[in-house]
Amino acid sequence: MYKKFEWIRECGFFEDYRWDGGLPPFQKINVIFGSNGTGKTSLSGAFYGLRGSQDSNGPSRVSVVLDSEPVTITDGADNPIFDRTFIFSEEFVARSHNFTSGSADMPAVLTIGERTNEAEVELETLRKERDDALELEKSHRESAKNARSELDATFGTISQQVVDAASRAEGRWRSRGSYSSRVVRTAYEGSHSGWTKLGDEELQVKIGIVNSDKAELIDLKQIVVATAQSLEDRAVSALGATPTNILLDSLAAHPQATNWVNEGRGLHENIDECIFCGSDFTVERRNQINGHFSDAVKALERDLAGLIRELEELLKSIQNSLTHIPAKGLFFEDLRSQYDSAEFLLKKELENLHTWAVDLKNRLIEKSGNVLQSMDSSLTDAPVVKAMDMLRLRREHNDRVEQHSQQVQDAARSIESHYLKAAEESVGKYSEIAKSEATKADQLQAKINKLKARITTLENVEGDPQPSAKVLTEEVARLLGRRELEFQTVEDRYHVTRNGKPAIGLSLGERTAITLVHFFEMIARFDLANGKPIVVVDDPVSSLDSDIFMGVSTYIWNETIVKDHISQLFLLTHNFELFRQWDIQIEALHRSGKIGGIKAKELYSASFYEIKPKIETKGRDTRRRPHLAAWPPSDRVRKMVRSTYHQAFMAVADAQLDLQADDSMEKRLSAQLLFPNVVRRMLETFLAFKHPEWVGDFGASMRKSAILLEEAKYPGDANALRLRLTRYAHAHSHSETPATDIVVSPDEVFSAISAAFEFMNTLDPAHFAGLCEVANIDPKVLLSVGDTLESADSN
Repeated sequence: MYKKFEWIRECGFFEDYRWDGGLPPFQKINVIFGSNGTGKTSLSGAFYGLRGSQDSNGPSRVSVVLDSEPVTITDGADNPIFDRTFIFSEEFVARSHNFTSGSADMPAVLTIGERTNEAEVELETLRKERDDALELEKSHRESAKNARSELDATFGTISQQVVDAASRAEGRWRSRGSYSSRVVRTAYEGSHSGWTKLGDEELQVKIGIVNSDKAELIDLKQIVVATAQSLEDRAVSALGATPTNILLDSLAAHPQATNWVNEGRGLHENIDECIFCGSDFTVERRNQINGHFSDAVKALERDLAGLIRELEELLKSIQNSLTHIPAKGLFFEDLRSQYDSAEFLLKKELENLHTWAVDLKNRLIEKSGNVLQSMDSSLTDAPVVKAMDMLRLRREHNDRVEQHSQQVQDAARSIESHYLKAAEESVGKYSEIAKSEATKADQLQAKINKLKARITTLENVEGDPQPSAKVLTEEVARLLGRRELEFQTVEDRYHVTRNGKPAIGLSLGERTAITLVHFFEMIARFDLANGKPIVVVDDPVSSLDSDIFMGVSTYIWNETIVKDHISQLFLLTHNFELFRQWDIQIEALHRSGKIGGIKAKELYSASFYEIKPKIETKGRDTRRRPHLAAWPPSDRVRKMVRSTYHQAFMAVADAQLDLQADDSMEKRLSAQLLFPNVVRRMLETFLAFKHPEWVGDFGASMRKSAILLEEAKYPGDANALRLRLTRYAHAHSHSETPATDIVVSPDEVFSAISAAFEFMNTLDPAHFAGLCEVANIDPKVLLSVGDTLESADSN
């Protein structure tokens, strides 16, 4: 239940209202009186805003303290209790019915409930909004699905790429079954810090490592070729040497014949005749020739021959190296890309050495043909065969052979990391799209659910709880006090006739009565799963004839109190008589004792309030502002409004006590203008209570009362008493002249009031005692004054 409004803002007259700390909290039944212009409708609007105002900001304008454990303060926020708060007001009347006047050939059609024209417009808007949202939600779902498909495809591609490149590493990379899309997805859900994208060449190297077989070690000893430093030195020395000897003139003239002559020496060693020309080969000639070819020459010739043999061996080694360069296929596959350049450099080095050796050999051969000739002895350094790239390639190959298993695993991990990193941006993009689109779709789905719920509510909850045609006919007749309108159900509408013919129109009062019946039918059928409804009824009799408001009041009482459909009631009215009647009925209910073992006052707790505008200044702003005050301000006020009879009696009794306390001329003068009329009103009501048939003629009633005084054994003069009262109450309460200088003697006021009390007590002591009880006055106090006066008069 609502306990109080902590604050209300921007709700009509309640622009900036705060609950007074001394104001009692709301109870189960709350009746609020406010005359026109005090803010009653604004307060009703605050309740309506909680239920759902047009701008959806109603709850933000009100902070309500709820009766809950722990205590809940809404502080401008929405709350489920608002959904079970129902407000009957002029606005509800306007929006919950639609009437089409009939004619002679067309029935009058009435629709009641939330499915009015405004509701139908809202339904149409909601349905379009729902359909648009469904279409958009479908689009977002499709986008999310496509993004997830792209993700799945990307995960599948990564899985395939890794398996294709690293399956020979075995382990988890051996197949798509072990390295599946799910494994890839899981990898992306974890840390990415260790991922690295490789360059194309580096990737191929890693793939080559994984796909390489475990190769054999490569030996490059046979390709290593080197020249001794002494060879170069000896060659330079031999080329530059010229042996000391006897130089034959013929050979000097024909040096090309030197080898031929030298070879001929051996052929003619034991022959005296030249086998070539037949001439004598004398000893002198033999000595000359042998002198020409001395030992120094032979020594040089031997050196040259040796050098030539060494060079021939070197050339054989170069050829052997070229032959024994390891084949490309012996290296790991990823190293083969480096092989060609290494082979080229090695062959180039060997070819350079080969060229150098051939050139040197030819020069030595030329020298050996004529050792006596002088030749250029300069010689370039022999090219060095380093084979650095080939040796490095062999070393890397051989190291890998020795660490092949570990390198394959490392390479496989690098390959996996590469493909994961390479697709990271794409996966991130599609993941974000899938998440964003799914979130948008979920938000739309939530919106769609709310729209559907609202549509369902409009279609099936507030629209369907309609009273039957019979109930509507009977209840409206009872409320209006006439049976003119009759209703017949046609589908979810009513055909309305007035005196058997299609109704031409409905008055505002009739519309109010119809919607009031519908309103409480809706309350009666409310789903109690989340609690009983809270009902706010704003001025239910404002548009009804004043003479039938009691029927409306009884109807509301029956629906809210007797039937116990609700958890809390707020009845707002500007009709004080309705307010007063509910005060009387609640008091009677509280006096009824216990209901079901619980005191009625506790079971039907109630608070009454009055809205009293006050002029207030806040800052520089002075204006009339609403104030909610507890009612009644005192128990005596409550008693005074029970009836004008009670009020008149209490006013007359108060006047007597005031005069008794201060019998000044001023007090008498104040009383003399008012109380002749009040005394007459009091006596008329008293006699009407005793004899209803005497109503209408005060003089005749007072004459007949003399008999009653005598029958009651009045000790004094009955005629004198009734004549005194008649003259005072009748004559002085109905002046027939405009003269203002005719006044009642001030001295007569006090005695006349006392005589009236004596008159009433004599005729009905119990009745008089009851009135005194209501006024909380001891009857003896009022009557003792009369006894004193009577004694004085008799004396």
